[in-house]
Amino acid sequence: MKMNEKAVSEAIGFILILGIVISGIGLVTLYGYPVLMKEQSNTDVKNMERAMIVIQNDMKSLCFKNVPYKESTLQVSGGTLEVIGSTVGAKPEFEISGAGFNTITFHPGALIYRSDRGTEVITLENGAVMTRQEDATGSAMLAEPRWFYDGPTETFVIYLMNITAERMAKSGMATVRMSLANATVHKPTDNAGDVTVTYTKDEDDDNDHSVAWENYLTGSLKMSGSSGAYTLSGVKKLVIKEYEIKILGI
Repeated sequence: MKMNEKAVSEAIGFILILGIVISGIGLVTLYGYPVLMKEQSNTDVKNMERAMIVIQNDMKSLCFKNVPYKESTLQVSGGTLEVIGSTVGAKPEFEISGAGFNTITFHPGALIYRSDRGTEVITLENGAVMTRQEDATGSAMLAEPRWFYDGPTETFVIYLMNITAERMAKSGMATVRMSLANATVHKPTDNAGDVTVTYTKDEDDDNDHSVAWENYLTGSLKMSGSSGAYTLSGVKKLVIKEYEIKILGI
């Protein structure tokens, strides 16, 4: 008696197709999902870079356009936005010194975004937007502060932006509300000579943007020096303006 093998062939075919489908799902999960998550993380970081530049422009409006109040609504995805108010004696610290004027010591405070899916950190500090990797020494400046040196008149203008706030953090939808609390114009210094800007990084909090500031000061402003101390020689007039920006909430 000859056996009918049609059912056996269909069962083997079903098992083979099921095995191929399961293998395909496994390969997609193993290789495709991490790539998808990395792309999502990159998108979140790019969105926060743009959002930080928007907040930077809001701060410029408060300082330079006599706007009393600004607010920006943004989506904080894949991470946390933190506000750290300036504290006397805390790092990072800027020191501006020279022979013809009294030394000015400045503590800026910061807005910091930390990614939950990656190692990216974006910081708005003293009017500059910077990026770095967590626990890394390198950093880069995405948007420069409004400092400038006018060669023909040999005038050096420095704007200092001081963030004051209670320490706060937010994820999801956030509305950054800020106002200009105070503006101080330091007496312009004529024949300032050699002006030195010293940047001391925050070693305790590992919030190191010394490379970004060095590249900006030695690159865009053509200052000389290294290891945190940078000098601009032959300054005829030095103008320093300090603005206190109060973050009301996020």
